[in-house]
Amino acid sequence: MQLGNISIIIISFTSMLLSVEALEYAIFINFISSVVCAGYAYGGAHYTALLLAWCNVHAFVFSPLINVSEQPSVKVLVLFLLSLMFVAFGIGVKRN
Repeated sequence: MQLGNISIIIISFTSMLLSVEALEYAIFINFISSVVCAGYAYGGAHYTALLLAWCNVHAFVFSPLINVSEQPSVKVLVLFLLSLMFVAFGIGVKRN
């Protein structure tokens, strides 16, 4: 279980770095990672979820693909995923 958590965090962190500098489309890995983060937060794995949320928020803020995009649907999707993560944090903390 720990190896799975560490590998998900490393993949999310690497895609965050790649989406800013080298490969813009690595941001899609962060979309998937934010759903996984919501699952961890809801389940009570708060430290893992906080690391994933940190990677995802930075990837969404600094990604040139999202910042340059003129389509509001991409920005609405990002806001929805961020809301999903933090609502799951609230529910997970309240449950524990």
